[in-house]
Amino acid sequence: MIPRTSRDGDNIIKPIVEYIEKNMKKGYSMESLRWALVNQKYSRIEIEKAIKIIEARSPKREEPKMVQLQEIKQEAIIVPEKKGFFSRLFGRD
Repeated sequence: MIPRTSRDGDNIIKPIVEYIEKNMKKGYSMESLRWALVNQKYSRIEIEKAIKIIEARSPKREEPKMVQLQEIKQEAIIVPEKKGFFSRLFGRD
């Protein structure tokens, strides 16, 4: 849990911002961190302010572009019929 200092604006938001940044580097999503903070009894307003600060700091990410995949062609592989062991041994067709 993030230690709380006082209820004046920046003193409580700064640890939330640090918490979110640290855990986003570990790979957690913003949504999962938001709910973790809500479950730790932080107000949604404080959480949203911290998220806005993080979004303002980080560069804007472009949406991933859709790439058209090439069609995969399937070809039938013809395997010649093998003669059985005894057919080869005794020379029968």
